[in-house]
Amino acid sequence: MVAVNEQFRATFSVNANAGDFTPPDFAGFHVIAGPSRSSEQRFQIVNGKQSHTQITRFIYILQAVKEGNVTLGAASVVVDKQTYQSQPVTIEVVKAEDAPQAAQQPQQAQQSAQPAAGTGDGNDVFVRILVSKSNVYRGEYLTATVKIYSQSMNIAGFEDVKFPTFNGFWSQEIEAPQQLQFQRENVNGKIYNSAVVRRYVLFPQQTGALKIDPFEITCALQVRVAPRSIFDDFFGSSAQIVHKHIASPVITVQVNPLPANAPASFAGAVGVGFRMTAELARDSVTANDAASAIIKISGEGNVKLVETPKIVWPPDFETYDVKVSDNSKTSSSGVSGSKQFEIPFIPRSAGTFSIPPVEFTYFDIAKKQYVTIASKPLDIRVGKDPNAGAAVTVGGVNRQAVRALNEDIRYIKTDLPQWRKKEGLFFGSLLYYLLMAAEVLVFILCYLFLSKRRKDLQNVVLVRNRKANKIARRRLKTADQLLKSGHAAGFYEELAKALWGYLSDKLALAAADLSRENARETLLNRQIPEPDVETFLQVIDECEFARYAPTGGSVQMQKIYDDAIKTISRFEQKL
Repeated sequence: MVAVNEQFRATFSVNANAGDFTPPDFAGFHVIAGPSRSSEQRFQIVNGKQSHTQITRFIYILQAVKEGNVTLGAASVVVDKQTYQSQPVTIEVVKAEDAPQAAQQPQQAQQSAQPAAGTGDGNDVFVRILVSKSNVYRGEYLTATVKIYSQSMNIAGFEDVKFPTFNGFWSQEIEAPQQLQFQRENVNGKIYNSAVVRRYVLFPQQTGALKIDPFEITCALQVRVAPRSIFDDFFGSSAQIVHKHIASPVITVQVNPLPANAPASFAGAVGVGFRMTAELARDSVTANDAASAIIKISGEGNVKLVETPKIVWPPDFETYDVKVSDNSKTSSSGVSGSKQFEIPFIPRSAGTFSIPPVEFTYFDIAKKQYVTIASKPLDIRVGKDPNAGAAVTVGGVNRQAVRALNEDIRYIKTDLPQWRKKEGLFFGSLLYYLLMAAEVLVFILCYLFLSKRRKDLQNVVLVRNRKANKIARRRLKTADQLLKSGHAAGFYEELAKALWGYLSDKLALAAADLSRENARETLLNRQIPEPDVETFLQVIDECEFARYAPTGGSVQMQKIYDDAIKTISRFEQKL
């Protein structure tokens, strides 16, 4: 995907030493440069065997000239007197953005020095949740893809990620890339770099309009700002990390109820192409011997949610807990595979028995109707138990004779029991009332503590003041690690961030409002001794100069680090 007048590179590769190369028809594109030919050879030795690979590339620089889907035709190349052709490629060309608007975005980004101010026009970075279907039946699967889009800003990182909870859905995560892979995508006529953050498969468990909560994230964007010193402007590093909180819109999925008058064998299976097999592990057993019935259901749909089909067992058949084996696979195309149910049973009487056909009903999404599948009757021959002893016939069915195990009636005691006096009740005692009073007192104390804590958390200035020392210690720890590893530039940069960040949080000032003069005046007004203020500003100046023109070694870095710690400690006692 490219925009009109945008230049891009087209590369044709062949894994051989190519001869004559015939380029395709570049109708709809301007050829800016090319072809440029490059060759690459690879040698590999595996288990003593040497292999050689050669790759030849023909590179063109093209420029799109009109909107629409433009097809880049097939190219041909001759290798060993045989001609090979490439496949045609269709390229989507979208309308180019207006130049004044595009040029205005960096200027707007430079003017935004505070995290709360945002960046660009508000549409340069955003997130969306894309669902494969917006109108489904209950139990019908759909996929939800969480994507992030970026147009002009450099994303340095993410914070405070909040994924949707999918209330009313059974959800399973099917894709969670460790590293985002950005691709170009056309959104409302504009080209964005988009990447998949998460992908889920959903099965609605309720009917009606189900809402999918927004996906929320805070992006750390790297934007250019006005330089704070001559060094930033000279070295071109006048950039700042700006935090922008973005959220996706609420998505509504309409879930329709399944048709009424479902068969009795329906247990919630929804999908297409379901199949069922039912068989006995053995068709001949002896009485009191264990056997099992195996039912396997496969198809595409909510296979994971399929329940055990009901079996009508003959009399004197004892059944036990079902063993379930789930062999289904979840992907972006839904859930497919099989689910197996192994039902152990023990026949207690001899004879020939026929288990009625097992029925399984599912709602077919394609046909929009219930489909019932039935197995063949399951016949089993049960022989006599050689250890059962004598047996009697009751009603045409062989049953075991009743055998007394030990004694069938428990012995009745005839002597008088020994009675003991019951102790006093706990209810109404002194200890009971003391515990009740203690519970009331604990409740009052907890209420007062939580009320005070809630008021403190609502005070943004107080919260920042309390967290200032903690954040500074964390950044100083990072600076100490850089100091030990000998990374001088990173050490001075992290140390400067720790000092400026501590002062910003302690004084409740925005980072953009802090300067050397403003910091001096504010600290002196807070009754900070002037020597401590001068030490703080000196450490700041040394960090700024040392980032680009370091003059000392690890000893000088250690001294600056110690001065920074002492300065923050003195400030913590005064502020």
